[in-house]
Amino acid sequence: MKKFTFLMAALMIAAVSMATPMTGTYKVGTAEVSPNYTSLSAAVTDINTNGVGGDIVLEISSDITEPTNIGLGVNTGTFSITIRPDADIDRTITFTQLTDNTSPTGHMVIGYPTSGLTVAWADANTIATNNVTIDGYALGNSTKRLKFTNANTTYGSRVIAVVGACQNTTIKNCIVVNTTTNASSPTAIVGVIRKGTAIEVIPGNLTIENNTITCTASAVGMGFRMTTNGTPTGTVTSSGFICRNNIISAQRRVLELNYVNGGQIYGNSFSLIQPTSTALGYGVWTSTGCAGIFNIYNNKFIASSCSGADTAAGGQRVMSLGGSVTCNVYNNMFAGMNRGGTATGAVNQTYCFFGCIGKIYNNTFYMPALTVPTMSGYYTAIQLSTSNPDIKNNIFISDEDGMINGFVSAVTTGSTENNIFYNRVGNTKSLIVGSYTTLSAYQTANATKDLLSRNVNVNFVDAASCDLRIAGLSLKDANLAVPALASVLNDMFGTVRSATTYAGAHEAALPFVATDIKNNIEQVARIMHTSTGIQVELDGEALIELFSVNGIMIEKKTVSGTYSHDLNNGIYIIRINGKATKFIK
Repeated sequence: MKKFTFLMAALMIAAVSMATPMTGTYKVGTAEVSPNYTSLSAAVTDINTNGVGGDIVLEISSDITEPTNIGLGVNTGTFSITIRPDADIDRTITFTQLTDNTSPTGHMVIGYPTSGLTVAWADANTIATNNVTIDGYALGNSTKRLKFTNANTTYGSRVIAVVGACQNTTIKNCIVVNTTTNASSPTAIVGVIRKGTAIEVIPGNLTIENNTITCTASAVGMGFRMTTNGTPTGTVTSSGFICRNNIISAQRRVLELNYVNGGQIYGNSFSLIQPTSTALGYGVWTSTGCAGIFNIYNNKFIASSCSGADTAAGGQRVMSLGGSVTCNVYNNMFAGMNRGGTATGAVNQTYCFFGCIGKIYNNTFYMPALTVPTMSGYYTAIQLSTSNPDIKNNIFISDEDGMINGFVSAVTTGSTENNIFYNRVGNTKSLIVGSYTTLSAYQTANATKDLLSRNVNVNFVDAASCDLRIAGLSLKDANLAVPALASVLNDMFGTVRSATTYAGAHEAALPFVATDIKNNIEQVARIMHTSTGIQVELDGEALIELFSVNGIMIEKKTVSGTYSHDLNNGIYIIRINGKATKFIK
């Protein structure tokens, strides 16, 4: 009997040691007559147990309800694991576990095995599971056919979590919805830096692409977050981060980045929607420990609003960019700011809170009238913190008519030029830059700033929905013409910019048609080049200032009727009642 027992045990050990690593394509679901697995959890358990011997594809063939959370933690080596729909049909994976894991929070956890989710964090369970792709693109050429969601959990759940040193994780073409109302920082997708007993590891080359990501049921819901377990030393940061072409909606934070070393954030549509606000809401936030260069471009920030009660600590920062980073912000459209709360304290609202090094080029900012203006705090397009960015070729338009609001909160020490500023409703409380209420006053007090910037209205296709493409009378309007910047060769839609391009994010119809220049008192000046210099015909009296291209004043005088001046060949700037225009003799 003892010999038989020993023999059976030996056979069992041999069977385990001879488990065949998995490779190939497996059907997962209940639609097949004989699927390989009826649940995703069963497929993942076998991968964790047997290992990876080649590229693995898990094809989801039906809707699946998973009663317990899943952890995919296995050494993939040079191979890959892909989860995708099997056909051009919607597939939904719904997680119904209502209590949190003991270790990493997450319904679908990458980088930590299922067996480890029910016990305390352990270094040994933090497994670099590389080259994992979750892809909702179907073979029938439809996208977003794969959805991950959950029941209304009793904790701050995370639908998909990437933990530890996982490299080359891609989540694309999917729908990810977190339905929880819990107030403990629920997130749709999260990356987790793991500071263990003897390890400090972080996901790298993480790509979030062409997904619809929603976390709006909780007042503290977040779209994507790079966060930590334990306190990192700060010497390890995530590199290779890409967030592109997504639609992301959240209540508290849309995209929060911690310990991320640069990244590419482009082509997205972001919405920050707060029914109530008890603290600042953030759109794109470079938070703790970030470094490197972030390029933020071609995005639409379509909504940033609080429709109900707010507190003195509330408000929104559509972008909050700070720390030891460089941020290049270009070709973005900003609209949809609103407030419906009634707090009497300071409520701060801005599209771009800037506290780092960088450039703000060719963006279009539209500031609608707030439903309930706040009489304290601020409402700005750009709120400068301790930084001095270059600000060029932007469009700033405001319809706010009831409160002090500003386009740029302070005069940058960086270079600022060729911007369009215009308050459509004649708000006497509106500020252009800093404390200056008119463009001419600002230009007079700051001789090297925005010399060629203009005060002119701009028509858009549909500002209310953040379609800030140039339209109507603004098409071919030479008042919107600016020199193209070497670092912004295309507009946000991919159109190659001409050498003389449009301010803002959209390169509209060309060529430009010269128009009369209206100054701040609606007087018209017609500027004509002559064989000897320049001639200006005025419909009344105006202050004329003539400069060399280097800003050296040639002449300043008050003129009525006609002004002329002989000039040598070269580039000059003429300012008429504060309105500057560059011309070539």
